[in-house]
This record gives sequence, structure tokens and C-alpha cells, in this order.
Amino acid sequence: MLNIFDSSASRFCNQVSRRNFIRIGALGVGGLCLPHLLKAEQQSGKAHSHKSIIMIYLPGGPPHQDMYDIKLDAPAEIRGEFSPISTSVPDIRICEHLPRLARIADQCVFVNSLIGS
Repeated sequence: MLNIFDSSASRFCNQVSRRNFIRIGALGVGGLCLPHLLKAEQQSGKAHSHKSIIMIYLPGGPPHQDMYDIKLDAPAEIRGEFSPISTSVPDIRICEHLPRLARIADQCVFVNSLIGS
């Protein structure tokens, strides 16, 4: 939430903190550029059907090796304690604790090549 008059110690002479000054400036630049960006997108003639993504971030949750990246040919001590189950997509197996996700796996995209974030 943008609050121009907060109790921050670092302020300009007009009582606007540096952080809020940058925030207001970025909102202003975004407001000025947005109509031009939308017009350019419309004039490009490209149909964009995909507008959103769902990123599952589980801080402190189960590791991806045990949930989505199950190595069937690895030794049991490396593979983990969970068993793989088949999904609605051939050759894709996920953890036994995700049966509802296994049923709709044909509607999902599993990205295994993400390096850093």
C-alpha cells in the first residue's frame, strides 16, 4: 500500500521518503508508458492467448525431487521415500501424494529446466 506520509527516518525536505519517491516515480512512468505499450501490442497483430502463469513456490515445503522429479532408475536411498504414480500424460510420473494433480497433468506444464530465480 502506498503511504506518502509514513514514519520513516529517511525523508526529503517535503516529507516524502526515498522509497515512496521511487515508488511514485515508477507508478508515473508506468502510467505514461502503459497506453503506448497496449497500443503497440494491439497493432502488432499477434494473438496472445496465454496471459498468466501459476508458479508454485513452497518455502520450507517438500523438495521438487520428491514431488515432481522422481528418478525411477536411481537407487532407493537417492530416489526418496515416496512412490511414483502415473499421470494423465504418458511417461510423466509424480509423487503418490498428488493424485488430483496426476489427473489433470495434461493441463499443466512441468518446467524442469529452471536455473535460479
